[in-house]
Amino acid sequence: MALLLLLACLFACPAAAQATDEAVYDSFFDQQVFVGDSITRHLKIYLKEQAAKGISVPEPVFLTAQSYMLYTASRRNLLERHTNILWRGREVPLREAVAEIKPGRVFILLGVNDYAGEDIPKHIGYCERIVDLLATPDTRLYFFSLTPVTRRFSGSGDRRTQWDEYNLALEEMCRRKGAFYIDIATPLKDGEGYLKEEYCSDGLYHLSPAGLRVWLDTLRDYARQQYEQGLWSPEKEALQ
Repeated sequence: MALLLLLACLFACPAAAQATDEAVYDSFFDQQVFVGDSITRHLKIYLKEQAAKGISVPEPVFLTAQSYMLYTASRRNLLERHTNILWRGREVPLREAVAEIKPGRVFILLGVNDYAGEDIPKHIGYCERIVDLLATPDTRLYFFSLTPVTRRFSGSGDRRTQWDEYNLALEEMCRRKGAFYIDIATPLKDGEGYLKEEYCSDGLYHLSPAGLRVWLDTLRDYARQQYEQGLWSPEKEALQ
């Protein structure tokens, strides 16, 4: 009888069913750590605004700083004269904040401020160091692809190619080091590989609310795939 009632609700209330699905997938990110620069900080603001409207969204822990870099995140100790993250009112190296939080998953979007595509071996080396510093048997690492940029930001150097090559190297590094790669770049691109105009807020690389919504949808889609493939279950996780 309970199953019949559930099926009836699903067919009668598709919007409610979709909201339930989204809440389930959002739990993949709840209380997990998101590391990033101003791009990720904009996601934090967007999610906070949506929650204030009563809209169900993920609730991660954000460790972000304006102009934060792969290089800084990959250092074991705090760096002077560099932008560092704040945790509980003080500047700390990323590894220290993550060690205190003890999340099951850490999601990382960094590289724009390093101009990562200009020296791929060096910057992939930073990513490898981050994995070595943060990954534990209880903490998995997920790297987001670098998001695309506008034609204006790309300039004559054509950062599209640099970004794409870096993302391929990042994906390979994740396979090699036991981390996970999430492609958020592809759904944000226009037909020429630049950041879609409606997804950009500053004419450069920061995402507009529409672009941030695409990022959120991509997160939920990734969690759905993990769930459907039997790689993650909110029920089992709740029992751990």
